[in-house]
Amino acid sequence: MTHAVTRAGARTALLVAVLTAGCGHHNPLGPSIPTGATILGGSDMTSASPPPGWTERPIVPTSQQQAQDTVLGYLKKTLRALPSGTTLDATRYSGGTNVSPCQDVETGTPPNDFTTIADLKLPPGASPDAVIAKASDTWKSWGWYVTERDGFYKPNRFGYGPDGYRLQIMAAPQPGYPPSLQGISPCLPGDLPNDRGPFPMILTAD
Repeated sequence: MTHAVTRAGARTALLVAVLTAGCGHHNPLGPSIPTGATILGGSDMTSASPPPGWTERPIVPTSQQQAQDTVLGYLKKTLRALPSGTTLDATRYSGGTNVSPCQDVETGTPPNDFTTIADLKLPPGASPDAVIAKASDTWKSWGWYVTERDGFYKPNRFGYGPDGYRLQIMAAPQPGYPPSLQGISPCLPGDLPNDRGPFPMILTAD
């Protein structure tokens, strides 16, 4: 489990780097990071242990589309549990999706995973902290292992499904900005064709 959690942090850093690399000054990605802030690293797990009977048995996607559809389903299911009018907006992440290696291999083609990231836009009056807590409770109700991690902006929650899919929600570095929500598939064969359809730039619960 420790290796899976550590990879989750690395994937967060990699995704943000890849998705923001081509944006330049024409598409700034929100607030600057405060001096001295630590985003990645720190302890792997800082709270609750996995629920009784929780065992990770990844369901390996057979296509990039299957991985995307499953992540999309979990994101919509999460949105349905949050305040009415909550949306996911990937505009400032250039669409917010990426398929890239999830493991290092000495030879051959490394496996990939499908990853998304977007801003969680809340309706007027909704508290980001309360919404993050609600997302956590929702994932726990599915039988997922959910924890808050040190070394990331707080509050944050990292959710791990028994099927190997993950969802991560994190507060913005500055007040007044929306939390980010990320979805990650299990590793899939690296030689699968790039046959995904378009991913919604704005995602709603419907």
